Parts: sequence; structure tokens; C-alpha cells
Amino acid sequence: MCPSHSHLPGSKRVHKFFYLILLSGLSACASNHDLTQGSNMLGGGYKQDELGPGLFHLYARSNHAPWANYDAARTTWRNGAERACGSAEYDELSVRESERDTGLQNSGGVRYLVTERTGYAKCDSTTLSNEEVSKAVARHTSTR
Repeated sequence: MCPSHSHLPGSKRVHKFFYLILLSGLSACASNHDLTQGSNMLGGGYKQDELGPGLFHLYARSNHAPWANYDAARTTWRNGAERACGSAEYDELSVRESERDTGLQNSGGVRYLVTERTGYAKCDSTTLSNEEVSKAVARHTSTR
């Protein structure tokens, strides 16, 4: 049996601080969660829609964090694009990045954000012409 140190002054604060740091570290990571399967407890993930052979609309977001994390959103988006295309050979089209407040906050009142990245991946393997890609993107953009 492990000795308990809970009787030490301030140990509860130390434990809370440790868990806060651990949660923040986990929150900062990119996510490979497929959002079409439902929400992720940490908030992050991606989803994709195929608009045509080798053309995908991708949405990705970082895990919840008390700061904007564009690197995590980019990594999640790019991982999704590589899965969709079957390789890292694709062009990024009409990519937008933003951050938004989740409405969640920790016990200290710090609000959590998610960083979002949306756009299109045109796989090098696509059979669509550039004109067909442009039309598909324009059509998809107008229906969102």
C-alpha cells in the first residue's frame, strides 16, 4: 500500500495544479478523432466530405485549450487530408483558420478555445479538371 500524503498542507492544491497542467498538455495536442462518429471529450477532431474523385472538404479543430492552437488545427487538418487522399500529395484550396470560445471554463475562470481550420484538399490523384474543381468548390461554398 502506498503512503498517503494527503495530510500535507496544500497537497490538494498541488494535485489540482498537476491535473490542470496534465489536462492543458493533453488539450494542446492535435486530434485524430473522426467527428462524424460524434463529439470528442477533449473537443478536437476532423470531418471530411468528398465532393468528387480526389476532392475533399475538410473541417478540423484543435482540442479545448486556454489559448488558440493553430498548429494543432493544422496538424489535424493535414492528417485528415492525408487520410482522404491516401498520401501527402495534395493541394490546399480556400483554407480558413479561426478560433472560437467554447463557453467552457476551468475552476479559475479561464475560458477554453478551439482553433478551427476548414478548406479543400485536391488530391494529386484527382481525375477532375481544374475547372471542375473550381465549380465543385464554388457549389459547395454556396450551399454551406
